[in-house]
Amino acid sequence: MVHADSTRPVSARLSRRLGGMLLFALLLLFFAYPLLRFLGLPFWSTPLVASGGESWLNGLLVAVRNTVLLALAAAVLVAPLGAGLAWLLERRGSMLNHAIGAALWLIFLAPSYLLTTGWQIVFREPWLRHGLAASLFYSPLGIVALLAFKALPFAVFVVRPTWAGMGRELEEAMRVHALSAPRRLWLTARLALPAIAAGFVIAFIESVQEFGIPATLGAHLRLPILTYAIYERLSTSPLDFAGAARLSWVLVALAAGGALLHLGLHHRHSAVLVHGRARRAAPPAPTHGTRGLMLAAAGLLWVLGLLVPGAALVVSAAHGGDWAGDYRSLINSTGFAVLAASASLMLALTLARSANRPGNRLAIGIELFTLSNMAIPGLVLGAAYLMAFNNAWLPLYGTSVLLILGYTAGYTPMLTRLLQSPVAQIDRRLGEAARLHGLSWAARVIDIEAVLLAAPLVRGWLLAFGFVLFELPVSELLYPPGRTPLGVAIVRLNQTLEFHAAARLALSGLALTTAVVALAGVVTYLLLPIGARRSHA
Repeated sequence: MVHADSTRPVSARLSRRLGGMLLFALLLLFFAYPLLRFLGLPFWSTPLVASGGESWLNGLLVAVRNTVLLALAAAVLVAPLGAGLAWLLERRGSMLNHAIGAALWLIFLAPSYLLTTGWQIVFREPWLRHGLAASLFYSPLGIVALLAFKALPFAVFVVRPTWAGMGRELEEAMRVHALSAPRRLWLTARLALPAIAAGFVIAFIESVQEFGIPATLGAHLRLPILTYAIYERLSTSPLDFAGAARLSWVLVALAAGGALLHLGLHHRHSAVLVHGRARRAAPPAPTHGTRGLMLAAAGLLWVLGLLVPGAALVVSAAHGGDWAGDYRSLINSTGFAVLAASASLMLALTLARSANRPGNRLAIGIELFTLSNMAIPGLVLGAAYLMAFNNAWLPLYGTSVLLILGYTAGYTPMLTRLLQSPVAQIDRRLGEAARLHGLSWAARVIDIEAVLLAAPLVRGWLLAFGFVLFELPVSELLYPPGRTPLGVAIVRLNQTLEFHAAARLALSGLALTTAVVALAGVVTYLLLPIGARRSHA
């Protein structure tokens, strides 16, 4: 068998190898080098004992204890709720499924500090300020509730495929053998247990890495939490890079431990649910009791997760005469988001195509690169960039370039994962046939690949744009003087209790995001060939 590469001209094979080497060098320079330099700092800096180790260690233990307890509490809440919601979405057919699914996606996309700010505005009302609900909110229980809301979509997304994969024959077989309802429930739960455990682990990891809630509600409570403790060591004088690196090791170890537990559970307890005899059937309509549960779930998600904090932001924005919000930050972040989303998408597409190429040894490095993003929080990546590019031979710190590079390094792994499947579905012979018919490289890319990948590319760009526009941890550490990003400006206003201006700024950002999504949809629809519009509509 003749390998496809052997039929290519020598110049084409040489340029492909050079491209692979350049890609490898970029991964080393902008991902491996900063992290290794930052996380290696504790091994060659002043020993902990010699730098006031005992008090530092006590502070670390308090922050670790708080972080782990808060994350565990949120994960314990989220795992059964996520499994139950996923079951309702996959095993019962109702119009309420759309309401629940839409609420979960909106909570997933909304920045956590906006959710916190909305509820803080609610509890500033005089008739609520001194009540029991406000006391509970301004306590660790409030942080747990907010962490649980933000982690819930992840748990649902993880468990849904398991419920979807269970065919009707399992339930029918249990009924034929006359198993009691509790016994049937237990056997079904056992099959879903690995997925529920994975949901628990994912919720724990997301809660451990969360920065927006500790930077707002946690800062008000003065509760030591790992992510905010790292930020404090890098933002207050004197800077403590070694201390931040030690804390980052703990954070990475917690996240990596959770990721390894997730992989172990998956390999040890996963079951084959989709097979040749599996029968997919439309989910039955819910009973009256189940419909009541679904209505309650949809109501709680929409009211507590979206409508109440959203309405609080709108009402607060409409009141107050102070127009002190830093609206220039909106312009700054829009520019950063356009550039970073475009760079991330181009790099992710290149990586996805390289990973999909048979026999490419770079595929293993790309796989590690995308997986490692799960264990490296954005705050640690930002801290690594701050140290790695703040020297004489790479003096990028304090420039917009470094901030955009930080965003790109943070979101490229996610986009690569997003694009790997669509890229793998394109038959390589399409390009070879086009080349045999004399189509130029540009024509092959624009008229064939761009059309086939238009939908995932647009979705990926919009996802990256939305995340970068409201991004907080990397922005806090790397933004250049005079170019404050949107997330930093909103949190600054929150911390100084200027909620009216924070609400106006947040709503302006949300309105801009909505306008960009609508504009991108219209432009993509108009640019696509008529035959491809229906499939991407």
